[in-house]
Amino acid sequence: MTEAGPPTSHLELRPGQHVHFIGIGGVSMSGLALALHEKGFCVTGSDKRESQHVKQLQNSGIGVTLGQAAENIGDAQVIVYTTAISEDDPELVAARATGRPVVHRAELISYLLDQERRIAVTGTHGKTTVTAMIGTIFVELGYDPTVFVGGHWLDIDSNFRLGNGDWAIFEACESDSSFWVYAGCSQVLTSIEPDHLDSYGNFAELRRSFAQFVSLADPQGFIAYYGESATVVEAVANSSAEPISYGLSPELDITATDITATAQGTEFTPIVFGEALAPVGLRMVGRHNILNALAALGAACGAGLPVNQAAGALGQFTGIKRRFECLGQVNGYRIIDDYAHHPTEIQATLQAAREHFATRIVAVFQPHLYSRTEYLMDEFVESFDEADIIAIAQTYAAREQPREDVSGQQLCERIRSRHPDRQVAYLPALDDVVEFLKQQATSGDLVITIGAGDIHRAAEQLVSSA
Repeated sequence: MTEAGPPTSHLELRPGQHVHFIGIGGVSMSGLALALHEKGFCVTGSDKRESQHVKQLQNSGIGVTLGQAAENIGDAQVIVYTTAISEDDPELVAARATGRPVVHRAELISYLLDQERRIAVTGTHGKTTVTAMIGTIFVELGYDPTVFVGGHWLDIDSNFRLGNGDWAIFEACESDSSFWVYAGCSQVLTSIEPDHLDSYGNFAELRRSFAQFVSLADPQGFIAYYGESATVVEAVANSSAEPISYGLSPELDITATDITATAQGTEFTPIVFGEALAPVGLRMVGRHNILNALAALGAACGAGLPVNQAAGALGQFTGIKRRFECLGQVNGYRIIDDYAHHPTEIQATLQAAREHFATRIVAVFQPHLYSRTEYLMDEFVESFDEADIIAIAQTYAAREQPREDVSGQQLCERIRSRHPDRQVAYLPALDDVVEFLKQQATSGDLVITIGAGDIHRAAEQLVSSA
């Protein structure tokens, strides 16, 4: 497991310096690169392939090279990487050989936000949405925060916001223990479930890493945590920060009642430390998004914001791209795209679809990472119970090498055994997905493409061809 130590002590950043990002097209890396560019740094980067983020960077005047090569680092004075970059990457090897500062993304975030009052959002699920919800509250209440999210925040049409206020809100990714560098922050902990076991080896080690992160919270700050998870509650026991529990159980500090599906999303009444607030109209569906909103309210309470205004601000949040995002309609059926890539997330997405849309659900899932598919195969098999038609694409390798011993086809066969009465198809290529949906989806259906890879391209192609 890769472990990052404290922020690099010799790192000194000044506008005008040349900073190079290896893997600049990643959602968090691109936000950091754009932020430094806005601050007056000379920013370059490289990535393996073109993407929406790469195009955004290039349109902003940042030089991006496609492909990895040692010469790409040029005369960069600081080189930034993530855990997704392999140790034998030619740019990373060349950068370390020069003796120049080579810093993990987490170290750079920690350095940049060192003078801010910081809220670090972590957990297996919901980090991006919760971070942006908190950001929305602080923006709407006039606090002018700096916010870094791991997705495209629709309200600001970006993945970052540079503010002039005292507060910074950001995701603390738990994919490796690099999030330990965020010491001295207030925290939000949404969940702890098995994931990233390729880095940690086992769930016990992952739990230990979360517990270590929690122990590093600002003792003068707060930790808002999901109080219905025994694993989360156990981790929070290590924190000296002010605890604020949230969830749907009535005994928790922040909860909700009168939850109702509406044409626009979901309405609920927040209960904050026993006090019922005015109903909130959330422009999102699903129980998981109620929990995300309660987590954001917990952060607002911990920060001392007026809670009634904070709850009202949640109604202004329009969402994150690829989180139950409606792409349009084709031949009378609606197409939704969702980033879910963990069994719990898939279940939540499909359950939200079932509760909000009384119709046939056609789910197409692209597994993300061979290791995740292997470790969580049984859980993935059980996560599609709410779908009426199920299709599985080939596994998206991302940072991993393709494997023959675990595949999307194996997952498909396991799901078919669980649901012999349903149509379950294996679709190796995105073109196969498009053709399958053209043939199988009918007027009134709800089609959901699911996954953290490039499955969204099939949905987009289907919409654009209509």
